[in-house]
Amino acid sequence: MSNVRPMSVSTLPPCLVVASATHVELELLKLPPVEVEFDSPAEEQRYEEADNRLAVKIQEAIVALSGEAEGELFHTNWDWFPSKSRSVELDVQAFSLALVRQLVSLLTAEYADWRIHLNVYRSLAQHAQDFGVACLFAHRIILERSLHEKLSTEA
Repeated sequence: MSNVRPMSVSTLPPCLVVASATHVELELLKLPPVEVEFDSPAEEQRYEEADNRLAVKIQEAIVALSGEAEGELFHTNWDWFPSKSRSVELDVQAFSLALVRQLVSLLTAEYADWRIHLNVYRSLAQHAQDFGVACLFAHRIILERSLHEKLSTEA
């Protein structure tokens, strides 16, 4: 069961709140697949560089808001795929409305059609127990109910 619930903060795109990580995946499966094809090695190199720049911007946003370097509160996945997406693992302590706003704000210009996957854990440092997942787009957010509830308490 899913429904669209506007968050009380008008700066966020509409949020589709779903019951579980499986439901987030099901929503993503409804979208057209993204696989970038390259006409040349130079084009692939440019894509890889753009992907890396977005990963660095995501990391900088998390550090600026959490005050922590990568490690205890977040982990950046440095692998890249031709799918116009980045992913990051976060401790629930680093997950906030300010962070979501900041990450969505990165999805402009060359990244307007990209997405950022968030895997949030109760404690990234200890046993990495799941808390929730989200997928951020420039004009839409799909997130698990547990994350929506945490953000709603901050609004």
